Amino acid sequence: MKKIKKIFYQGSEGSYSESVLEACFQEAEYVACETFKETLGNVSSEDFALLPVENSLVGTVIEAYENLTESNLEVYLEIRKKINHALIGLQGAKIENITKVISHPQALQQCSNFLEGLKIERQPVFDTAGSVMSLLENDTKEIAAIAGEHFENDKRFTILQNNISNHIENYTRFFLVGKEDPEMSETKDKRSAVLIADDKPGSLLQGLKIFEELKLNLTKLESRPILGSPWEYKFYIDYQNESNEIDTQLEEELRKVTKEFKILGRYGSCLLYTSPSPRDRTRS
Repeated sequence: MKKIKKIFYQGSEGSYSESVLEACFQEAEYVACETFKETLGNVSSEDFALLPVENSLVGTVIEAYENLTESNLEVYLEIRKKINHALIGLQGAKIENITKVISHPQALQQCSNFLEGLKIERQPVFDTAGSVMSLLENDTKEIAAIAGEHFENDKRFTILQNNISNHIENYTRFFLVGKEDPEMSETKDKRSAVLIADDKPGSLLQGLKIFEELKLNLTKLESRPILGSPWEYKFYIDYQNESNEIDTQLEEELRKVTKEFKILGRYGSCLLYTSPSPRDRTRS
């Protein structure tokens, strides 16, 4: 693997994105950004960005994926992280006194069952870690935040409730993206792409049949509206493949029956559990 010097990410100190970086890229410099567009726009030929692109409970992170498809960056690694949400308050806070919960919209969605039971106000904010730090600014024990359990080591806060996700099997996919291949050691056996079908009967079906003919296993197929073209759709596609020759053949055949097909990346995958320690990184 080539040395990675700088990685941009959306969020702030203490976010899940930062914990992924700490586990996988200890020697790199991490730069926090406010938006996904800013995150990707900062990437130069020597830099990279980390994007959360999908959660196992609530699906695709649309804003991140849309910005990725519009950029000229490529995906070089998938990192799947186990997510353990906690309800966090200031020291001395009690769960029965909480009147409002703040966090990133994705975190609020992922913990909706728990929050329904509390019957309290929910307020979406910039990111999970930022929601915790804002508790210090609000300086009230009636507001709580949702973020990672790693805040239990910060004496300014207290964990009011652990493991509040809708399901214990809660994972988020992150993509490492950039302009030049860092030559990761993981086998590049996954592909992500975007497909736009022709506006005529059978175009999408013809395209999907080509995947079947080439014996490619689709692992994701999701439709999204095309901005500025009402009732027209593009499709996010993931498939399994290790052969660049098969990719070339796929692209050539799809050009005949679809309007556009773009491979966003050829990459391998690794899995992270709860601890940010690199010892918990397992290859797959």
